Amino acid sequence: MNWPVVIVFLLYVGFVYYVGFKGYQRVHSAEDLIVAGWDMPLPVVTGSLVAALLAAPFFFAAVGSGYNTGGWEATATMAGLGSCMVLGAFIWTRPLRRLKGWTIADYYGLRFADKKLGAYCGAVMGIAFGVFNAGALTVGGTYILMTIFNLPFWAAAVIFIVLTAIYSTIGGLWAVAYTEIVQGALALIGIISMATVVFLEYRGQVFDPSWWDIGHLFRKGGATFWTLYLVLALGDIPAADLGQRVCGARNPRVASLSMVIAGLIVMGISWIPGMLGEAFKTIFPNHPNPERLMLIFAEAHFPPIVAGLFLTAMAAMGMSTLSACYVASAGVWIKNIYLDLINPKADPDKLLRLSRYTIAASAVLALILALGFQKVIDLAYLAWDIVFVTLFWPLVLGPFWSRVNSKAVWASVTGGIIAYVLTSVFGVPALAVSSEGFLGLLAEMWSVPVFASVTIAGVIIVVVSLMFPASEAELEAHRRERTPTPDELGKGS
Repeated sequence: MNWPVVIVFLLYVGFVYYVGFKGYQRVHSAEDLIVAGWDMPLPVVTGSLVAALLAAPFFFAAVGSGYNTGGWEATATMAGLGSCMVLGAFIWTRPLRRLKGWTIADYYGLRFADKKLGAYCGAVMGIAFGVFNAGALTVGGTYILMTIFNLPFWAAAVIFIVLTAIYSTIGGLWAVAYTEIVQGALALIGIISMATVVFLEYRGQVFDPSWWDIGHLFRKGGATFWTLYLVLALGDIPAADLGQRVCGARNPRVASLSMVIAGLIVMGISWIPGMLGEAFKTIFPNHPNPERLMLIFAEAHFPPIVAGLFLTAMAAMGMSTLSACYVASAGVWIKNIYLDLINPKADPDKLLRLSRYTIAASAVLALILALGFQKVIDLAYLAWDIVFVTLFWPLVLGPFWSRVNSKAVWASVTGGIIAYVLTSVFGVPALAVSSEGFLGLLAEMWSVPVFASVTIAGVIIVVVSLMFPASEAELEAHRRERTPTPDELGKGS
């Protein structure tokens, strides 16, 4: 066991729990736990979002993609996450804050004047992010604790889950966001430092033209890049954990601006996983699990204290993003399902207890999945696929097209789920295209169940919206989401 690394990690855990305790002192209701009283300022929201997008498990997965496939494929994951943030800033961020939702699932219930629809969409989010995405983040965090403490996978997974679940339960979104300011800064420093070391020590083994052939992206073989990129850039737009941070922003302007800044930062370093994957392919040839190579490299090449700081930063990012998944999932189950449908007059203390129980349940399910899969990328893309084929179109069209209505959303979400299940089991009918060029690329992408399914869901929402007019309540909600608040007009910060 590398004791300097262990000591640095334990000191940071102490800091995290101190912030968690301070958060506990500020949490007096489920609303405080889930949206931090709608009062997070720009630096806090931005730092939280940067840490979320640089979540260590996703970065590890991106490096693994580069190791196995190529530089552009590694770039796709982080570039997609950054793009999704910038797109979200101009699509749904301000409308959601103007409607004053507790969760991103609230958008569906408030915009389409149908609490049952909000609960339905919330259940999809709760499963995708509170179970599958949380499972992916658990795998990544487990890798880090395995490296720090030299533990077997199952033991590291249990410790990581327990540390994160307790911290999430006591401090909620307030504690998550404020610790992420530090975590985001440490993550950027650590990632850029590793990229610098690799570039200087292995300069001859990076940026090979064959590894970075941009023409590859516009031929049939480029389908892997576009699948990875588009599922994130578009499919992750309705991300529950990102939406939770936006819901806690002080006002719509802060929410939107923080998304743009965070997205641009992540896009600016999205090339690093490709470079690392390329170098690691030579440094660690034929490695069975390239998702762990950043950790192995740091431990072998950095001084003990520096390695401790890097590994701790990676673990902290994983903890904070997993914690945000727990809080977002709890928000969905408690607000959109329990409070909106089951018990609208619930006692505030009971609601807070139930929120904490829900976080614990999500942690248990994530642990079970992590132990079963033990791969970040498999679970993460399953979560994003589910959200893409169900929740993408209502969130993208709703703020701009007044005719979108609850009937169309019900049909589109359900149709997307059915199409995804059927195409995943039976496959997508192939297009008769023999070209290896751009047409071959389109045919290859059509054969991926997620793209065929999201196309079907898009056709459904447009057709049903044209068939049925929106109600007056839906039109009024659309007017509210399009009307700037006093803060946006310069009367607030």
